[in-house]
Amino acid sequence: MPRSGASRPLGDVLEVLIDRMKIRDRLEEAKVVDTWQQLVGPEVCAVMDGARVRGRKLFVTITSAACRQEMHLDRSGWRDRLNKQLGAERIEEIVFR
Repeated sequence: MPRSGASRPLGDVLEVLIDRMKIRDRLEEAKVVDTWQQLVGPEVCAVMDGARVRGRKLFVTITSAACRQEMHLDRSGWRDRLNKQLGAERIEEIVFR
């Protein structure tokens, strides 16, 4: 960025940088995964082998069959709670593997 005489707030500079680097989508995906991990807590995270976002779907790999089944039965509830935490309807479906 060219220097000018006026200073700009750091938040504004970061927004421009994020847009130029085209990483906004990846940052949003990381926010979804981080919010998911906070929502489900350490017990589920202990049996979770990863989570990733593709489009508007969250794919969660769970190593415990019992936990996976329990989570699957309430997947719409988990989706609603996640979207509420995110403050937007970012996830349409959660897929447990």
